[in-house]
Amino acid sequence: MRVLVCGAGIAGLTTAWWLDRHGWDVLLTERDEHPRGPGHLLDVGGAGYDVLDRMGLLPSLDELRRHIPAIVYVDEDGDTLATVSYLAAATLLGGRLLTIMRGDLEATLAAALPARVRLRRGAEVIGVEDGGVDGLGGPVRVTLSDGRVEAVDLLVGADGLASAVRRLVFGPDRLYVRTLGQQSSTFVFADDELAASLGPNLKVLSLADRQAGFSRTADGRVAAFFVHRGERSPADPMAEVRQRCAGMGWIVDRALSHCPTGLAHQPVAVVELAGWHVGRTVLVGDAAAAGSVLAGHGASLAVFGGYRLAESLRRAPDPRAGMITYQQGLMPAVGLVQRTGRRAAGWVAPTTRWQITIRDAVPALAGPA
Repeated sequence: MRVLVCGAGIAGLTTAWWLDRHGWDVLLTERDEHPRGPGHLLDVGGAGYDVLDRMGLLPSLDELRRHIPAIVYVDEDGDTLATVSYLAAATLLGGRLLTIMRGDLEATLAAALPARVRLRRGAEVIGVEDGGVDGLGGPVRVTLSDGRVEAVDLLVGADGLASAVRRLVFGPDRLYVRTLGQQSSTFVFADDELAASLGPNLKVLSLADRQAGFSRTADGRVAAFFVHRGERSPADPMAEVRQRCAGMGWIVDRALSHCPTGLAHQPVAVVELAGWHVGRTVLVGDAAAAGSVLAGHGASLAVFGGYRLAESLRRAPDPRAGMITYQQGLMPAVGLVQRTGRRAAGWVAPTTRWQITIRDAVPALAGPA
């Protein structure tokens, strides 16, 4: 059985690894010609952590994990308002929590792919023709941007929030992508003085309509993330972030001076689909059910979703039954994450004074780490 997995991010790489393990002939395509940069700090916990353990990757990932003692909320002068212990979260998960840069996780997953898995970069899916009346009577013909046409038994869309596979097979984004009124950006830069001032913690400054956070990377650079109000993706993300977040205080303006033209940028949004499969095409990760970058469980769901899809296909009598089982088993967890993402959007960049007061009080209740 041949499968084309579109997208070499966390979901696509995990899906490709498990499908190969279960005997599929895997072609993995990625629109970017080169691996993405370091990205942002993320957590993989619970079921996602268990999947990485089953893959035998924890020893390699342990060398790359970031040991963040706490999240420290600061004011405009950089003075501490409240501290929330990361150890508490890890304890709740029985130690099953990995904090790591996205780029490091993707690089480890890519290095773990068997040589049998063909990875083709610089190729995006631009056309899909599903064979048979019900989509199960013949192969899927997938046209790629490099001019090749692949006939496969299954097409997996793991190409993220802006999924090309989803648009081609399920319809335009406006039918399924719900923006939550904010934009997010991440980048990494070198500034020894700022990196030293951060210490080992993740530090966050949160004001009305905007938030900035910084942590030190393993190589001594600074990983930055920004969230600000904004309904539509800007034509120039760098200029937008600088304009919206300038003047916040603390180290923000200095960090913004390092903002690159090619910073990672996306809307804060959720993807709401009643079904994740049509014919012989199925979605996984953010392409199927993004829970917004603020929900904090996207990487865990991407890893576990890739495993769950491959396992469901392995156990089922046919691909259709496997895709149905995969969705039924995963959708309750996705629904919870998406509800969390919607609530988080209102509190990360609130617009009213009472929201700001309550938001600032909640971390303080945690007290010192």
